[in-house]
Amino acid sequence: MNQMNFKEFLKSKLFWRHFLVATISVLLFLWACAFFLDMYTLHNEHVEVPNFQGIYAKDLDKFVEGHNLKYEIVDSIFNLKLTKGTVIDQDPLPGATVKNGRTIYLTVNAIMSQKVAMPNLVDLSLRQSTSLLETYGLKVGMLRYVEGLPPVIEQIYKGQKIVPGTMIDKGSEIDLVVGRGGGRGLIPIPDLFGLTITEARVILASSNLVLGSFLPDATGQDTTIAKIFKQTPGIEQEGLYSGASIDVLITGSDEVLQNEKSIADTLD
Repeated sequence: MNQMNFKEFLKSKLFWRHFLVATISVLLFLWACAFFLDMYTLHNEHVEVPNFQGIYAKDLDKFVEGHNLKYEIVDSIFNLKLTKGTVIDQDPLPGATVKNGRTIYLTVNAIMSQKVAMPNLVDLSLRQSTSLLETYGLKVGMLRYVEGLPPVIEQIYKGQKIVPGTMIDKGSEIDLVVGRGGGRGLIPIPDLFGLTITEARVILASSNLVLGSFLPDATGQDTTIAKIFKQTPGIEQEGLYSGASIDVLITGSDEVLQNEKSIADTLD
């Protein structure tokens, strides 16, 4: 009898009424959960990350006001080529899509440069001096050859002799006065135009010279097959002392080589 009553109840309007109410209640509950979860997580409320690079650190508070973002400076480095006190890197990058209130992590170019002690280059060869300067984070500037013994005779900073141990900005250029042995011992500068890096190294080694830096142009060609189209110092200079280096520019474009060749022929 009870079994019959239960079956009849399942067929009754009362059961279906309760079932419908329960189903709607569950669906409403799930919808409400999803709605409030979206509100809590700021779903679909995103902003595009602006470009912070180049903005002065003192102006960052004002800059982020209109972007609904936060920022945090996480690192500070010093680069002589960039403006001091400005943002030079950021994470996430410009153009990324993030939620409102996201923190953008910034790297700033320091206002105060890092100092290093000037090494003593006097009586060192040009090659040794170049290596030592690089170790200290300094660079070789202008070279001036004078009568005298071959090693470095003077070290110059901003037009004045600089005493070893003097604190100067890291990345500074040091000009060198180099003796050329009374005019004897200067090596003619070889023409490296059109050579690969490997070929240039062989030619230079045969003249007791070395290859310095080699920079590719915008073609982005593989450096193993790219060819030299400019060199510093050039072949028009008097010569170099043994161990000196030559910097070159390389390209993977035949058009660039032809243009440079045409310019050189015109000058000749």
